[in-house]
Parts: sequence; structure tokens; C-alpha cells
Amino acid sequence: MNDVVRHAVFFIADISGYTKFIFSNEKDISHSQMVIRELITTLLDEVNLPLQLIRIEGDAIFLYAIKDDDDQSWEQVSKHLVVNTMALFRVFTHKLTELTIHKVCNCTACINIEALKLKVIVHSGRAAFYQVNGHQELTGTSPIVIHRLCKNSVEADEYVLFTESAYNDLAPTDLAVVEGEETYDDIGTIKTYVHYPPEPGPYVPSPDAKPPTIFIETLREEVSREYAGVALNPELGFHFHTGRTLTAMLDYRDEWLEGLPEEAIESFAGMGNPFDLGPLDPRQKVVDAGCGAGLDCLIAAKMVGSEGEVIGVDMTKEMIDKAGSNARATGVKNVTFKQGIFEELPVEDQWADVVISNGSINLAPDKDAVFRELNRVLKPGGRVLIADILVEKPIPDSAKRNIELWTG
Repeated sequence: MNDVVRHAVFFIADISGYTKFIFSNEKDISHSQMVIRELITTLLDEVNLPLQLIRIEGDAIFLYAIKDDDDQSWEQVSKHLVVNTMALFRVFTHKLTELTIHKVCNCTACINIEALKLKVIVHSGRAAFYQVNGHQELTGTSPIVIHRLCKNSVEADEYVLFTESAYNDLAPTDLAVVEGEETYDDIGTIKTYVHYPPEPGPYVPSPDAKPPTIFIETLREEVSREYAGVALNPELGFHFHTGRTLTAMLDYRDEWLEGLPEEAIESFAGMGNPFDLGPLDPRQKVVDAGCGAGLDCLIAAKMVGSEGEVIGVDMTKEMIDKAGSNARATGVKNVTFKQGIFEELPVEDQWADVVISNGSINLAPDKDAVFRELNRVLKPGGRVLIADILVEKPIPDSAKRNIELWTG
């Protein structure tokens, strides 16, 4: 479709309250953007042909469907477009509920998720479609009109606004509408039909539903931020034990720590002593899932000897950088550190004789995925040595949403 004028119906699905949401949460800008990205992705996932994306416009998606297409029945297409439009409100509202249920952060961005609303503007008319560096673009009065209508006199936060041309083309006779008009200095008066969608049915998550992406990203971001502090400023103190005090509490033997740099010990933040669960033998290959600054890796390297090999994995860059520095200071050659997450370990299939993990798996949002990964990287008959927190009673939702409990 290059440099051709077509009759199309245009849609802008706009997240109401975006500007206020972003500016009022400027300190929490990364979380604000994650929320908006999750909502935009949800809307795009619901868009079905013949509705197509023109572009994403920050807090909105700009869509179109060609009307003058002889290969399709417009009567059927128009019905589909109305159904698709109303479905956007359902998935948007359900995603807001899902995000609210799973939120783990009490920043102003996360606690104000429910304040966001959706409005859809629909206009029908002609526009010139053309390509710029492989991207679909369009020009003409119709794109101008629909964008002007995003600023209108409708007082509600959630609605569909049809122009007269769009209402006539789509014929959404099953929708209750309120007639009105909008006037603009440069384009005159536009007759409108506004529909106020009812509340959708309750959100019912499927039993095997995974936490939303924003939940996982928020959790990883906050965990990394906390443990970056442990790596860079271990002397500050945290709401969990660290360093030599902790190694003594967990009965780490003096001979294990002998010759190791203080930097490896000062940022140690484990939950137990995985080496008490069983010995590591010479020539074994070991993976440390959540290696931190590398203390357990350096101990494991001593145990498996020069013919063994150890891979330490951690998602916090500052910890990985410090672990590498500690290995170089020690002079060991059989330890490698890689940045990565527990659910996608950067380790070959069936590589490890032993996987150790110390105080890290509790920080992972998808425990099932973690244990699948441990099984994947282990050789048949391999061992897993885990020292971690185990809660043997139900955890209240208030605790699940407390990021400090997750990070500590």
C-alpha cells in the first residue's frame, strides 16, 4: 500500500490519565513506564485483523481498518470492528485488576494503577497511505481530525467517541450512545456519538496463570537494587545479616575462608551453609545459582580443584563485577561468572554435577521455572544443594506485596 488514497476507519485507543500518572510519579518513572508498557501490550494483543496498527503514540495506539476493500464484506467487517473495540475495554480493565493483585511495590506509580482509564476515538474518512523507510505513514484531514478529538468536552474518563462518519460506517446500533458535538477553530464542528461502556465481568485468573511481566520486572529491579548496595557499600548495614558476622553464624570453616579476599566475604548475604549438605568432589562441575560476590564459588573452586569447574550466575551486575574481581584477586582459573536469571541459566544442558544455591531461590517469582532450569543443567544423577528460606504456612497477600520482604 504505497502512496494511495483509501477510505478507512481510524481508531485511537488512549490511556486516560497518562500524563498525570507519569508526572506525579516522576520519582518512580521506571515503574510508571512498566505499567504503561504492560497496558499497551495488552491492548495490542487484542487487536485483530482487519484492524491494523499505524503506530504506538506513547500512551495510545493508532489503528486503522480499510473500508474500500472489495475482497471483504463491510457488513461483517464493521460488526467485527465494533466487537474488537469493546473488547479493548474488557482486557484493559482485567489487566488493571491483574496488575493490582500482583503488585509488590508501594511506590506511587504502583499504588495508583487503578486510576488509569481507557478512551477510544473512532473516525472514518479518507487518507493518503505511504511508506517512509519501510514504515507505514498517512496524511490528510482524517488523521488530523481524530487526533484533535482526543481533546474533547466529554467529562467521563472511559468512553468510545464516534464521529458521525464513523457511526454511520460502523452502525453500532447495539450500543447506547449520547449525541453531541465538538467544535475546533480550525476544523469546525464535528457531530459525535459517545458510548459509555459498562463494567466488564469480574476478572477470574486461570489456575495456571503466571504473574504479569511487570510484577517480575519490578521484583527483579528492586532485588538487584538492594543487592547492588550490598556489593558496592557492604559497610552500610541491611535488614539482613552480611559479611563475616554471617559466615560465623552459618559455621563457615576458617579453612574455607583462608586466602580469600575480604571483598568476597564482606558482601556475602547467604541464608545457610550449602556445603554442610554434602561434599564437593575433585573434578566436579558446579553451578552456583545466585552467586552474589562469589564467596561460595571460590570455596567450591577450592573443593573441586584445578580439574573441576565452577560457574556462578547472578542477575545483579554489581555482584557479578565484584565476583570477577574477587576471582582475579584470588588467582583461581576454574571459576567463571555470568550475569543471568535463575529461570534462564546461561549454562549448557546436563553440564553440572552439582548445583548450589544460597539464599537466592526465595527471590525468584517463578519457582517452578527455577527448578526446571536446575534439572536442565544437571547431569543425570546430579545433586542440588540448597540453603534458603522455607515458609510452611500460607503467606498473606499483604506480605506478598511488600517488596522489602521479597528483597530481604
